[in-house]
Amino acid sequence: MRSSTLIAAAMGLAVAGCARGDQPDANQALSQLTKAATQLAEQAQQVAGGAVGTVGKDAKAVPPVSFKTLIDYLPKELGGMKASEPEGETTTAGQWQYSQASVRFSGEEGKSAEASVSDFAHISMLYLPFQMALKMKVSQESTKGYSRSIEFGGYPALEEWNTNDKRSELTVLVGDRFVVSAKMHGGEEGAARGIVEKMDLDGLAKEGAN
Repeated sequence: MRSSTLIAAAMGLAVAGCARGDQPDANQALSQLTKAATQLAEQAQQVAGGAVGTVGKDAKAVPPVSFKTLIDYLPKELGGMKASEPEGETTTAGQWQYSQASVRFSGEEGKSAEASVSDFAHISMLYLPFQMALKMKVSQESTKGYSRSIEFGGYPALEEWNTNDKRSELTVLVGDRFVVSAKMHGGEEGAARGIVEKMDLDGLAKEGAN
């Protein structure tokens, strides 16, 4: 489950509260959203039996690193593929604030790739999809590919491979804070590793200590 799905679920709970007759003013809506998301995060922790670890759980939320800075950590080139203009944003929703940056690449014969860096600034709920995969030591393999928890560059990561559409994915949790994601469509198995190798993970980790 991706973080956007968790946010959507939390928003759904907040809207449901308004439907019961609560005052639909903006401040109350944001308050309900925050409360619903917190409850959702707690429920997810319980379902996972406490195995999701402590990433973001006990740390105090902090101002996120600017998306302009995150863009600097994206790969500038990728094996002759054409790069799009990098995109980024910093989002504020009530007491939450986080930043994201991404870039896409296109190649011949439908080959494409993308890389992104997210700073969820210790908002515990947004780390849950990654915590559950990384801390529970996921390992699944079938005729369609595999999904497994690994270590990459000294950081916990989740690697996936889909044989049907030749899709390689790698998600790395850097410095217990930043989520780095890379995808290659139409490439070789493990191709996403080559994307992340072009990114300064150790430098990114230091951004969280500044």
